Amino acid sequence: MKNRIAILVASVLSVSALAQSPGMKPFEINMDRVRVSSFGGNFGTTTTYLIPTLRVRASVAGSVWAQKGGAKSHGKYWVNGADHDVMQGLAKTLQDDLITKMRAAGYTVLTYDDIKSDPEVASLSADKIDARYGLPSSGGLGMPVTFVDASPSDAQTFSTPIQGPAWSFRGIAKARNLTVIVPELTFTTPQMFGQTESHAWEDKAGVSMNPTMIFEGAMVYGLTAKGGPAIQVQQHGKRTAADVAGTIVKAAENDLHVHNIMDFKSGDYVMALDKTAFSDGILRVGLALNDLIVAQVKKDHH
Repeated sequence: MKNRIAILVASVLSVSALAQSPGMKPFEINMDRVRVSSFGGNFGTTTTYLIPTLRVRASVAGSVWAQKGGAKSHGKYWVNGADHDVMQGLAKTLQDDLITKMRAAGYTVLTYDDIKSDPEVASLSADKIDARYGLPSSGGLGMPVTFVDASPSDAQTFSTPIQGPAWSFRGIAKARNLTVIVPELTFTTPQMFGQTESHAWEDKAGVSMNPTMIFEGAMVYGLTAKGGPAIQVQQHGKRTAADVAGTIVKAAENDLHVHNIMDFKSGDYVMALDKTAFSDGILRVGLALNDLIVAQVKKDHH
């Protein structure tokens, strides 16, 4: 409770939504990569909705190992530019867009501002802030990758229970007969991968990388008084969020070689984000996801 009060005070200094650039191209979601599930109810169970928060996850650090015989290589990267205001601004833009589109479709939509004084919401715990980034951080994807997790404001940075982020609002969903919707999108940049090869007398291992931003997927968590519908969007590897999201610079390199016995290389890299390319990459995907959500809601009402 104390953490929530402190965050509510801090959130008075709100972050502005980030606008897309004039040259931003729309993103097309591959419907073959979309899975919709209904557990006791779908997204058309009610005509009133609650969108209490939205989460955008972006990679900020990671590492890769490659090994072939006696050859080993290790690469580490850090991302510069995915800071608090940028990330929260992106999350706020996507949240506001979804709310606007849902209301334009004729549905009643409640937001965090409508429920923040509810005792159930005021008692929710907040995610721990990672001092390195000014945002909560997490791992994921089964790889040594660190993500920052951004919500539209500090006050909307709710801890996620094992049942998913919508579960925290089950009491309100039942009491007010509404459907909770909480989208979560995940992105990685840069891409780092190991490469190996072997010849008759020599093994080679190395690490390569590129500045592409990949849309790793999204989960749209739903909750009603009767069940928990969901929309899962799987990774769109070939349909990139951004072909070039920034510039990569090698910060350090080490090379230890013992002929025919051992070859070990390591490198540290820093990626400086191109703010426009990075922001547009997230927004173009998020706006397309919002269209998908509204379309599914309409479908479930018919």
